[in-house]
Amino acid sequence: METAEFVGLIRTLLIIGLIYFGVRIIMKVILPWAVKRFFKRVQSKMEDQMKNQANQQGDPGFQKNGDVFVKPPPKKDKDNIEPKGGEYVDFEEVD
Repeated sequence: METAEFVGLIRTLLIIGLIYFGVRIIMKVILPWAVKRFFKRVQSKMEDQMKNQANQQGDPGFQKNGDVFVKPPPKKDKDNIEPKGGEYVDFEEVD
């Protein structure tokens, strides 16, 4: 009986050791590689967005640096005219 328990103990210790070293390898080798790959993808997406934005600004319909552009005020419906006096607020004087 003692031999079976000893073999089981050794087997359990080996499994725990393999898991421990496996996690260490993942943390030292695979995780940094995955993080670098993730950031390279994010960087390439941002570069693509910047290129698209630069291409859009190059179109003649977009404002160029140094140009002055004045937006006209939005047109209001004549049906929704608000009174110019504002809103009446009732108040009491405090002595």
